Amino acid sequence: MAKRDAKAAIKWYQVNKPLYESLSRKVEQIIKENLEQRHIVYHSVTSRGKSLDSFSKKAQKDKYSDPAAEIKDMAGVRIITYLESDVQKVATVVEELFSIDKGNSIDQSKLLGSDKVGYRCVHYVAEFDSERCKLPEYRPHAGLPFEIQVRSLLQHAWAEIAHDRNYKFGGKLPTELERRFYLVAGILEVADREFVAIAEEIDKYKADVIEEIGKNELDIEITSLSLKEYLSKRFSEAIAAHIVEPSLGGTGEPLSKKIVDELRSFGISKLDELDRIVPSDLQDYILQNRATNNFGGLIRDILIINDAEKYFRVSWKQAWQGYDAQDNRLYEKYCVDQSILDEHVERA
Repeated sequence: MAKRDAKAAIKWYQVNKPLYESLSRKVEQIIKENLEQRHIVYHSVTSRGKSLDSFSKKAQKDKYSDPAAEIKDMAGVRIITYLESDVQKVATVVEELFSIDKGNSIDQSKLLGSDKVGYRCVHYVAEFDSERCKLPEYRPHAGLPFEIQVRSLLQHAWAEIAHDRNYKFGGKLPTELERRFYLVAGILEVADREFVAIAEEIDKYKADVIEEIGKNELDIEITSLSLKEYLSKRFSEAIAAHIVEPSLGGTGEPLSKKIVDELRSFGISKLDELDRIVPSDLQDYILQNRATNNFGGLIRDILIINDAEKYFRVSWKQAWQGYDAQDNRLYEKYCVDQSILDEHVERA
């Protein structure tokens, strides 16, 4: 390639760089909206326009005779999923949304073969289809290529470390060190697949729990998930009336774990054990008095109603410090000793 061709391409990109930056932002927004509409969970979607310096270096490589036409990644979007299994879900969406340049798009994992480990990522080169380009906001970007990368979080970690030229793993390593480095890639691949397997087993566990609770078979270990499903059924009318919020604070979040720990400290580890101490008329009381609550507060109320002295002695952990008039009316109905409450928490 003549040097002047590279210089001309660089000048061209200097003028058109804002157009590609705008293109990358629009692609990012389209992808985010569609993933969210389809309830596909992702870690991040980011975009960038190629820097002038990066384009300049690429344009001067001998492989390009017409850099402006042959370089396809002036606009780029990267999608990172939590799990490897979600990469294909995202890839399917991408293929539906854009016109894919199949000749320049590759799935790196398929190139590795069965006996190799290393960089795994789905790379697309795409452009807006003709229908989208009929809309005024997309017309300026008709015919402009952009790159989309789809990878899992662990694949991303590998790629960032392996390909960062500023880091010590870049370039050619001694054979033994290179072997160890690729063994780590294999470990990450195994971990990626194990996360997928665990996620599938959690889904199966949830389905089994829902089925067992539906049949009122409650010999089930209390976990954040099983507890939420049990309470959703036990207090379904109060939930439907928007009096009880069906939340423990979110599965995996601190409040969810604290509530389960409080139950276990109290000596309750199975749903049938909990079910035996729930007052039979508690939901009726909640409905009649519109006693708003969430699942976390509801469990604490049930334990206090059952044995306030025991609750504050073994389960409380000073996780909350006061109760209000609504709580007071509930405790009075179920004859809770107010002196025990007042000894530990303040009445509002």
